[in-house]
Amino acid sequence: MPGTRSARATSSAPSRQLHEDEDVALNAQPLACIDALARTAEECHRQRERLSRLIGRNVGRAELTAAHAIVDTCDLALEECVSSYESAVSREPLPDESVRKVANTLWHAAREYLRRHSSAEAASLQLRQHDAETFGDLHFAYELEASALLALRHACTNFFKVRPDAA
Repeated sequence: MPGTRSARATSSAPSRQLHEDEDVALNAQPLACIDALARTAEECHRQRERLSRLIGRNVGRAELTAAHAIVDTCDLALEECVSSYESAVSREPLPDESVRKVANTLWHAAREYLRRHSSAEAASLQLRQHDAETFGDLHFAYELEASALLALRHACTNFFKVRPDAA
């Protein structure tokens, strides 16, 4: 799809230039990073729920493929936000204790979700062996991922209670 690639490059060029000009990644404040992490985690959860609903409706392959791509993009964005927050907080800790507690809970939940998602993906790649134990392991990995996603949602909710203007 050459048209898609050029449209993507055109639409992302201004935002990329803006970020390069302002040097956002290198000078990001911890509070801005955790706010971005919370918004991204919330969107990640929302897109996972949407994907789940689409799977339940047994939609066409094209729609499902697009939904998977959106989820993958959200997961990558979440990884970047986690990394940005870690970098920012290593330079300058969050000053407010109440924000620091919910921010660290959110950060831990995001890392756990990403870890569980990664292990579930690895388990699904092993499906070439179709024995009951492999399916049991895969089911367990997905249950852990779902639990981590729920914990991420709760961490977002608690964070937005302390920082409602971050949403």
